[in-house]
Amino acid sequence: MVRFEELQQLWQNQPPQAPAAFDVRGLTGELRRFGRQQTWINSFKVALLLATFVRILTRTHEAPVAIAGMVLMYIGMITYLVLDWRNQIGISRLDFSAPSVEFIRQARVRLRHQLNPMRRVFWLLAITVGGGFNLLLLAQPRGSLSLVIARHLAATAMPFAVYGIGLKIRTFRFRRECGEVMERLEALIRTMEEKSL
Repeated sequence: MVRFEELQQLWQNQPPQAPAAFDVRGLTGELRRFGRQQTWINSFKVALLLATFVRILTRTHEAPVAIAGMVLMYIGMITYLVLDWRNQIGISRLDFSAPSVEFIRQARVRLRHQLNPMRRVFWLLAITVGGGFNLLLLAQPRGSLSLVIARHLAATAMPFAVYGIGLKIRTFRFRRECGEVMERLEALIRTMEEKSL
């Protein structure tokens, strides 16, 4: 039977295992693919916004209140798109050629920020879109008082409901599109921390 001291000596005399090599091109390529995919998705969002803008504009018959509501609503939505698209482009351009532990942690934070990109400017989005819908409703023919109140309550609550649904969709898409990248970043941090010990 082998004694404990012999096993300990054998264990301690093992050559150190080099950590797995980091595939810079692979991770950078995945982030570039993420950026291209987001560009296609955001281009579709812009086209959809333009189409609805033209459709609503032709139906308002140039009522000043309705046009003001549309402009307010579209300012909020365009703000959302620009900020979100800017963040996604920044993520897709991350350079992993000389990563540090802090750089990788920041990259993870930036990716995780994609789960809820509007948390800092949510109220701007909710007020502009909700206010814009309420102004659009003011341009419509009036009905009974209860119908008018119900419409305005629905228009005010709609941005909150859409935001909640959007977060669920974002979570699903994030797991599908960024799950593997996040796992690779976690593995890279563990490897880099092991090297520094």
